Amino acid sequence: MEHTADPPDARPLRGSDSGPPGSSLDLRRVLAGIDRIAPARFATLVILGYVAVSLTAYLPAWPGDPSRLVGAQCACGDPVQQSWFLGWVPWAIVHGHNPFFTNWIDQPSGVNLAVNTEMPFLGLLAAPITFAAGSVASFGFLLWLAFPASATAAFFVLRRWTRSNLGSACGGLLYGFSPYIVGEGFRHLNLTFVPLPPLIFMALYEILVEQRSDARRWGVALGLLVGAQYFISSEVLSTTAVVAVVAAAILLVARHRSVDRRRLRHALRALVPAVLVTGVLLSYPVYYFLAGPQRFRGPVQLIGNRYRIDLLGPIIPTSAQLLGPSALVSLGDKFTDGFYENGSYLGIALLLLVVWLLVRYRRDRAILLAGSVALVAYVLSLGPGLLVGNHRTGIPLPFDAIGRLPYLGNILPARFALYEQFFVAVVLALGIAHGARAVASRPSAQGVAIHARPRRRLRTITSRTAAQSLVAAVGAIALVSLLPAWPTPTTPVSVSTPRFFTSPAADRIPAGSVVLTYPFAVTPDDQAMLWQEAVHFRWKLVGGYALIPSPDGTARSQPPALPPLRVQEFLAWAESGNTNSHPMTTLTLDGRLVADLRLYIRRYGIGTVVFDPVGRRPALALALFERALGAPTSIGGVDVWFQTARLAREPVRSRPR
Repeated sequence: MEHTADPPDARPLRGSDSGPPGSSLDLRRVLAGIDRIAPARFATLVILGYVAVSLTAYLPAWPGDPSRLVGAQCACGDPVQQSWFLGWVPWAIVHGHNPFFTNWIDQPSGVNLAVNTEMPFLGLLAAPITFAAGSVASFGFLLWLAFPASATAAFFVLRRWTRSNLGSACGGLLYGFSPYIVGEGFRHLNLTFVPLPPLIFMALYEILVEQRSDARRWGVALGLLVGAQYFISSEVLSTTAVVAVVAAAILLVARHRSVDRRRLRHALRALVPAVLVTGVLLSYPVYYFLAGPQRFRGPVQLIGNRYRIDLLGPIIPTSAQLLGPSALVSLGDKFTDGFYENGSYLGIALLLLVVWLLVRYRRDRAILLAGSVALVAYVLSLGPGLLVGNHRTGIPLPFDAIGRLPYLGNILPARFALYEQFFVAVVLALGIAHGARAVASRPSAQGVAIHARPRRRLRTITSRTAAQSLVAAVGAIALVSLLPAWPTPTTPVSVSTPRFFTSPAADRIPAGSVVLTYPFAVTPDDQAMLWQEAVHFRWKLVGGYALIPSPDGTARSQPPALPPLRVQEFLAWAESGNTNSHPMTTLTLDGRLVADLRLYIRRYGIGTVVFDPVGRRPALALALFERALGAPTSIGGVDVWFQTARLAREPVRSRPR
């Protein structure tokens, strides 16, 4: 019998959404194909990708580079302080000191580190690097690690929630390299290292919603995560708790009919061990925070501070982005106190994509929950009053109430942008997962004749291809608009650390003695803390950069005002031209000031004075020391006076340099 070919309109299609052979590619089939890759293999490739991207963040510095520190002009300010904190924790534990208190800076009163951004968990994590190469290397390594670690944590959380390879990979990329994390990566390790908030949200979701696994095990895990996050940043833990409460409230309203005694018992079985584990881990540091010496009262920043997001923040780029019109970047940089704090940027393309996903999959409660929490986090990041284009509107916002609650006063509203970014990443991951499942769930039409008009089928293929091309184009634009302005500037440590402190000559300073330096250690000129760390905390330092109580009990970041006040004021003025917070009637180098310096040295047991010729008026500072102590010893790029407590009691006489 003669074979009769099928009519053109009865030929089989290879799938319900594709056209005949040679038709355009179906984007959703690509997504489904990626999701069929073995999870372990795909995860390995994704993590390697995150690591590779992160390697460009601080070039030419490499992860663990002991020779360079983040900073455009100097190795000073917050990076020096945080490097010092990382070095102090393991050193204090090994030498039997309290890791939550130190008098190695701000002599003689000392500093309560429990109320500062000490990061003891990270200090212990990087202790091997610190002992081998110094805390500058630890700071650089952890700051680099923050990007792939945060992205990887989000990846695994999102894959658990979405079961989508590509969705979780994109969500992890968006979170781990978000404008918030990129911006804080310019100087704040404690705010950049954020792999734990996604894990905390996952644990809470398992305890309160899914309830599929052992409750006590998840409770213990939650307690450990909360404790670890406190030891990285108590502020991030506080903001995570606020957002978690908001998410739980939204869930309770949306699913109140499903709440019963069984679910409540499961939650309690988890939350009780979580509270117990948290209490064991945090009882002492929280006690030290509340009742330890050198604590201050009230918030560090008043509620009307500049650390808040402008209403236009999500659509106006800053200097943290690689691409953007200069006029818009200039505007975005002014929205907060430093562009690195304006971490709410999403870009118009990503915003459009997220809104489309929310509308397209509005029947999915998970995607609506993520979108709602992202919106609430954005509103909280706006602060107590609405700003539009950097102009105050006088419209009050919810943070005005939250920021006044006990122990939440130190939350800076701009940092809620972290959760805006994370839950936008959740929306994106869920949307991609929906697109992949839409193909995977359809029965294959291969071998089945579908009778349809060719024109209608061609029109369907064309419209679908156009729509998918548009979505792909918007996604590509969103990715390009979020590219970070890397590499972040770094500065050689040698710029701020004279050769003296890396040479054997530094051992001439007696161990455990007190040292006065010029420049006097104040923020942001805290290079002397870097010198102290370079010699492995051999000596104690007058001055330093840390939060301490001022005379009225509120927080201040300047060193204690040690009488005679004229000494510190003159040194600060010679260095920067400022006199800090203490008014002076005169800044003249006279006999009274010389006598005050000698008294200052005797009163506080200062054994060594080190002078580095930097600042605005180094010659005046040098003249003061020479008139009070005689000629110095010049060694390793600095002038040093040894045994100054004795010299300050003797008549001044010239000695060979």
